[in-house]
Amino acid sequence: MTTSGKHFSAVLSLLLLSGCAGLAPAPSYHAVVDAGSSGSRIHLYQSSITAGGIEIRDVAQIEADGGGLSSYQAHTEQAGRQGMQPLLQSLNDWLLARRIARRTVSVDVLATAGMRLLEQNDAPAAQAIYRSVRQAILDDGYRAGELRTLSGGEEGLYAWADVNYLYRNFQERRKTAGLVEVGGASAQVAYETSQRTHPHAHAVNIAGMSYSVVSVSFLGLGQNEARKAMILAAGPKDNPCYPNNDRGSAPGGFDGGAVVSGNYRYGRCEDLYQGVLSAFRVRDEAVAAGFETRDFVGIASVYHALNNWHVLDRPAMLAQELERQCSGADAWSMKVAPAQGGASGFAQNACANGTFIHALLFDPGHGLGLSGGRIHGAGQINGQTPSWTRGYLLVRRSE
Repeated sequence: MTTSGKHFSAVLSLLLLSGCAGLAPAPSYHAVVDAGSSGSRIHLYQSSITAGGIEIRDVAQIEADGGGLSSYQAHTEQAGRQGMQPLLQSLNDWLLARRIARRTVSVDVLATAGMRLLEQNDAPAAQAIYRSVRQAILDDGYRAGELRTLSGGEEGLYAWADVNYLYRNFQERRKTAGLVEVGGASAQVAYETSQRTHPHAHAVNIAGMSYSVVSVSFLGLGQNEARKAMILAAGPKDNPCYPNNDRGSAPGGFDGGAVVSGNYRYGRCEDLYQGVLSAFRVRDEAVAAGFETRDFVGIASVYHALNNWHVLDRPAMLAQELERQCSGADAWSMKVAPAQGGASGFAQNACANGTFIHALLFDPGHGLGLSGGRIHGAGQINGQTPSWTRGYLLVRRSE
């Protein structure tokens, strides 16, 4: 080779190497299906590796009509075609419009409380449902990832990871926040601890750092399940957790007719919820090293209770606001319905749910015993709605 040829080859090699060095890995797409007890939803994320670590962007959420996967217990072979395929079809349309190949997208299906109960009662049916769902994913040309049921502890861990990711606590090496999440059927408490041997401790690596996280799930302490237990103890007439409506407009009863009449008394309602909480030994199960020095973020029903009663910036005032708004003759028509925006089931249950959330958060004997300054509610964090699905992907990609 001539001298000029060698020079040209060396320059070309340098250009190619410098060009390759500047190329970042192409972003990848991951579909995480939240298979809940009442229905399933796809969260589609775009993830990439940057100088700051893993970046995960929520690019689409897809829902479809139909029940949860556990509802296919008697017809397991239909779980894929009826329970999953409509979601996948909507995902197909989204990807096609953006010229993204299906074969490049992995689909994880992770179920929560409904499938937990089914696995306890009918494990063969649960396994058959997952087989049917996996086949539907493969038939549609996707890569099937994890298909399984999350434990309650995992659900809390992933929600904790997401909250701290959205606050950028991992990326900026700040102290992590704790989590209190209340859904319809269960409640989760999660926070970082030095007590690695705690029975509810989970070890995770995120953004190059190791964390030990206590994550406890209380199945039965979701606000709907807790409210059912309260009604069972109180009876349907003059229920002290519902506002009076003797001379007001509809509804004639509350909570889908489970409560015929209400006569809200904060102290008595709190007593009833303390009775519900006592069976779960919340502090004994949840409190470990690091709990007392941690601030907490309340999401899902915690956020809704604080927001609906206008105490997001002063959570300790929740009980006072409940007593002021929910008590008295015709409180439903005169105060609660106008304040809560109508006669929906959410509004009808707002006094009961708010009292439960207050007892869970602040009661020192039966609940978590937090002070008002240690909890704040978050419906969105930096423009994103918290979701354990993103936390799951973050932990998985950090492994």
